[in-house]
Amino acid sequence: MAIVWRESSVAEEELRLPAGWRFDPTDEELIRFYLSKKVGVESLPAKVMKEIDAHHFYQHHPNNLVHGSERLQDEYLLIHGDEYFHGKIDKIKLVSEGTVGSWRSMGTEEEIVDKNGNVYAFKIHSTFYSQKCKRTNWRMELYRLPVPNNHEDSGREEWVVARIRGAQEF
Repeated sequence: MAIVWRESSVAEEELRLPAGWRFDPTDEELIRFYLSKKVGVESLPAKVMKEIDAHHFYQHHPNNLVHGSERLQDEYLLIHGDEYFHGKIDKIKLVSEGTVGSWRSMGTEEEIVDKNGNVYAFKIHSTFYSQKCKRTNWRMELYRLPVPNNHEDSGREEWVVARIRGAQEF
């Protein structure tokens, strides 16, 4: 299944939301209603997130992935094939081989637990740095589901959700 980066998806063009409508899900809602369903190849409650292949995601400045250069609200993307699906965390992930900049993870992976203390997802925070190693206001949280012990045989789709917030650089 090849997913390519596009300026706007068919879903975005078909989706006409009323003025003032905001998509502002909690971590639990993102995981339960979007990420879990996407990984499980179930239909989503609404097509409000752009789908993008990880290779294409890491080829573009975040400004080119969201709907505006001065984002004051979060943007959500479903990313297919990201290494983070397997729990692999690169402290620095180069964007377009470093010619555009890099995403740098901040801290360690955070467990997201249910009311019984069971881990049902993970989250990692990253900041975007320009090609001159200058920190920007672009922030990202990546969410993933736990990988089953036999992940090689699971047949699960490799999806993560990115929540991106950005604005003008410092």
